[in-house]
Amino acid sequence: MLSSEVKRRHVLWVLSAVVLAIGWLSALGFTLWRLREDALSNGLAQAVIHARHFEEHLTQTMQLIDFAAENINPLYKNGIGPKDLGPRLRELLRPMPYLRSIAVLDEHGQVLDSSNPANIGMVIDLQGFYPSHNPEAPILRIGNPWQGRDFVSASIATQAAALSPTEPHLVPVLRRLSGTEKTQWLLTAINPDYFINYASNLMESEHGYVQWLRYDDVLLMSASPHERAGTAGAAGHFAQGIARHEQGVLEQQLPTGQQVLTAYRVSSRFPIVVAAQIDRDAVLAQWATEARRLAGIFVPSLLALAVVGFAALRRQQRLAQQQAQLDEERSLAASVFESSSDAIIITTPDAHILSVNPAFERVTGYSTAEALNLNPRFMASGVQDSTFYAQMWATLLRYGHWEGEIFNRHKQGHLYTVLLRINAVKDAAHQLRHYVGTITDVTQKNAAQEQLKLAASVFSHAREGIMITSPQGDMIEVNAAFSRITGYRRDEVIGKNSNMLSSGRQGADFYANMWAELSDKGRWTGEIWNRRKSGEVYAEMLTISAVCDVHAKVLRYVALFSDISQQKENEKRLEHIAHYDALTGLPNRVLLADRLRQAIVQAGRYAKKLAVVFLDLDGFKAINDTYGHAMGDKLLIELAVRMQHALRDGDTIARIGGDEFVAVLAGLSQHEAAGVVLDRLLIAAAQPVLTDGVALQVSASVGVAFFPQSEEVDADQLLRQADQAMYQAKVTGKNRYHVFDAEQDRHLRGHHEGLENIRQALQKDEFALYYQPKVNMRTGEVVGAEALIRWLHPERGVLAPAAFLPALESDELAVQMGEWVLETAMAQIETWKAQGLSLPVSVNMDARQLQQPDFVTRLRHLLALHPHIGAGDLELEVLETNALDDIPGISRLMDACHEMGVGFALDDFGTGYSSLTYLRRLPAKLLKIDQSFVRDMLDDPDDMAILEGVLGLARVFRRQVIAEGVETVAHGVMLLRLGCEWGQGYAIARPMPATEMPNWLATWRPEPSWLHLPHAQRDDLPLLFAMVEHRAWVTGITSYLRGERSTAPVLDLQNCRFSHWLQHEGGRKRHADNAMLEKIEQLHQKIHAQAEALVALKHQGQEEIVLERLPDIYVLRDALLEKLPMLLEV
Repeated sequence: MLSSEVKRRHVLWVLSAVVLAIGWLSALGFTLWRLREDALSNGLAQAVIHARHFEEHLTQTMQLIDFAAENINPLYKNGIGPKDLGPRLRELLRPMPYLRSIAVLDEHGQVLDSSNPANIGMVIDLQGFYPSHNPEAPILRIGNPWQGRDFVSASIATQAAALSPTEPHLVPVLRRLSGTEKTQWLLTAINPDYFINYASNLMESEHGYVQWLRYDDVLLMSASPHERAGTAGAAGHFAQGIARHEQGVLEQQLPTGQQVLTAYRVSSRFPIVVAAQIDRDAVLAQWATEARRLAGIFVPSLLALAVVGFAALRRQQRLAQQQAQLDEERSLAASVFESSSDAIIITTPDAHILSVNPAFERVTGYSTAEALNLNPRFMASGVQDSTFYAQMWATLLRYGHWEGEIFNRHKQGHLYTVLLRINAVKDAAHQLRHYVGTITDVTQKNAAQEQLKLAASVFSHAREGIMITSPQGDMIEVNAAFSRITGYRRDEVIGKNSNMLSSGRQGADFYANMWAELSDKGRWTGEIWNRRKSGEVYAEMLTISAVCDVHAKVLRYVALFSDISQQKENEKRLEHIAHYDALTGLPNRVLLADRLRQAIVQAGRYAKKLAVVFLDLDGFKAINDTYGHAMGDKLLIELAVRMQHALRDGDTIARIGGDEFVAVLAGLSQHEAAGVVLDRLLIAAAQPVLTDGVALQVSASVGVAFFPQSEEVDADQLLRQADQAMYQAKVTGKNRYHVFDAEQDRHLRGHHEGLENIRQALQKDEFALYYQPKVNMRTGEVVGAEALIRWLHPERGVLAPAAFLPALESDELAVQMGEWVLETAMAQIETWKAQGLSLPVSVNMDARQLQQPDFVTRLRHLLALHPHIGAGDLELEVLETNALDDIPGISRLMDACHEMGVGFALDDFGTGYSSLTYLRRLPAKLLKIDQSFVRDMLDDPDDMAILEGVLGLARVFRRQVIAEGVETVAHGVMLLRLGCEWGQGYAIARPMPATEMPNWLATWRPEPSWLHLPHAQRDDLPLLFAMVEHRAWVTGITSYLRGERSTAPVLDLQNCRFSHWLQHEGGRKRHADNAMLEKIEQLHQKIHAQAEALVALKHQGQEEIVLERLPDIYVLRDALLEKLPMLLEV
């Protein structure tokens, strides 16, 4: 019997064994269960790997299709049409075994071209592709599977008719082509067999297969022979998981009853889900074998197996824990690796790239395939030298870490800045296994930071004020210069509207135009007046720019402005200095030139006249020399003020230097209107100026030039003309004004040219003598002819002496011309004598020729050459003014000529103011009355009086008189009544060539009214003067009515000169018995009444009516003048 102790120990042993066996069995059961779970877990992990692998494989394939579409676009740009792409499509298809065909469709889905010509012309339904939204986006769209090898021989799957798994099928993929005028699509037929075979080979040992599905749960293809492509709901139990997670794992039972381990993964770029399924039994087969083996050796190894099982259990627990942790770390690392926006590179210890993440291509431009096995230095920019990289590697080897910014070169060739971090990865034995580098593109970040720094610096340190406002004008931000310019602190303006700065100087139109331009162009620049905080208004140069978003909506306005008040003031001061005289404040030469040019333009535009007045002070230099320049300056200042007051509004006076001033009188209706202003200027300059107790006095010499002139003149010419006229005023006595003679100036300019032309014409025999008869108007007798020179100009025709003889004045050529005239006239006298005509000829002689010492000798020589010329045949005419210059010499010359039978006449008598003594001493038998007196004697009482006086002198000194300028019959009548019988003029005959003279002599008959016309008695002279006075009065009143003179003659009937003759000079008394006198008085009254009525109409502004009725006065005048001579006939 066993002792109780033994029993107890036995029991303890049995109990221990039982407990140990139970423990072993428990351990064995747990071990077998854990091994089973591990097998399932590993199977799921393997499914996850397969799902990721197949998803990446399919995604890369789809990317190649996307790239193929991009490669199609350049072909259009190179001129290849959509129907010429077949060879290119077949070329693209050749390296793509996963595709059956590539085709291009139009917007309606019709195949335009295809790698398989049999597909051309087919119409593909574009509505069945997924995704269907946003059809314009260039993305891949996947259609329902088709049964068949290619579209031409295939049919599309439907819900009612899924595809047979034993027959070939295809998956259509569609992408819109960009760069085409019309919508076109790239259609590819994916070969499912390629992917199925690829998956089957990889998963054959695992009895698994792969599913490829769309997001909408349509099965595209499957490696399982039991599943049919095109069916919906193929995802089964994991369909709901797809909607929530991009990847996942699960155990499921297929409709066939098969238990499988499933891992699914959603594509990151395309609407595809890949599911990898592994047979659960295949996964547990190894576990089952192991369980049977353990059961077979259970009895002999109970204790050992219990211990081993227990140890294995513990070990398995540790391994499971480590595996879970490792899986978690790997999952996290893979997630970071895949999703990081920074490029990640993993290299070998010798720096060859093992792996890169998806962001690597986005950052560097290089794909994974291009980068693998290369050294990262293929991205080097060349900016950093070898020393830089040597230091980098030294740091990396020493510390196992390096970080810094470097420049890399993108695949496209441009440089970019990256933040590079490199870490050495070592194993547990501290052996280097890898390098891991992260590349962060900081190019834009650095540029943005630099721009922000620059903008902040400009904003803070700009001298110009800067203001940022909302679209409504509320101020958001201002800089320091804003506060300095406006006086407002930042906190005083933020949130307030910018119109608080407005000065009010610009009106609403200004701001409306500003905002209109800002709205239209997004920018406005200009000058504006604003108001400071102190209330001071200042000028600023302002630029406003609109800041808009991508939709052109205004986000804010940025205004930049600067204070230009000082600039404005400086410009104003400089402009004043540039345009005004510093001493007098008058405009200077520059401003004068501008105003004169403007005045010329205005005069031409409004048909007005202007005067340029050049004023030089007489005696100013003496004042400067006597009293000093200070006194002279004060005098100039005072005179400048006076002369300004002497001008009209709108006139300009400028100081152009020293004591010279120029005034511009604009808007003149006639030249005479300037006379009043000129007189005021002379008075202003001549009045004494009291300066420092000293009375200073000067006068002014003034020259005037008018615009317009017969020739075109500019401002500079007008100034020169006025300057010349001023010197003429100074020469003729100072303290007066002289008007520039434009005609004389033209003559002076053409003087030398004229002389040369005349000399050549004399050599070419272009001159000829015309002859104007001289007759006795009372008897008709021809008493002689005057030889008048004419220039037979080849271009200008026959020119009178006035056109060329003035150029000969004071020139030796005049002597040559005089000799030619004298000799030609002598030859003509002889020619006429040979024709039986005895006609005395008078020749005008120039003073220079008469003053030649050998004149008498030369004349005697010419007479000897023409012996048929007798006494009285030749007469020399000398101007009265020339004779008066040398009375004794001319007298001796006349006496010498008389001895040779040559007579003398005083030409233009009456213009030289001869004294009776001089007239008596000159032995001239003939006096020629100047035509100026004769021409105007009918209208000018003064000329009539001079003419009557000259005739009286001639009678006293018993000299024959001939009147020049008998232009009308009325001239002849008046001359005959005054006692002058000889006449010469157009009323008798015009100058004619010598060849026409004989014929004229044969046909000449005097004017019948001249024949036997009696000489007026002495008592009838007042009547003749009354006739002239009346003509003058009518001329005056008509000139006034036409606006040609500013004042009207006497309108009072009792105060006119004709009434004076009637009342006081014997008109009524002498002719009281003549019935014609009453009619004359009635006509006279009518003329005055008519004149008064027209003047009244003119004052009422009825100028047109005045001009219409003006001829009535002429009719009355002619009637009165017709009746006045009848008083002499009684």
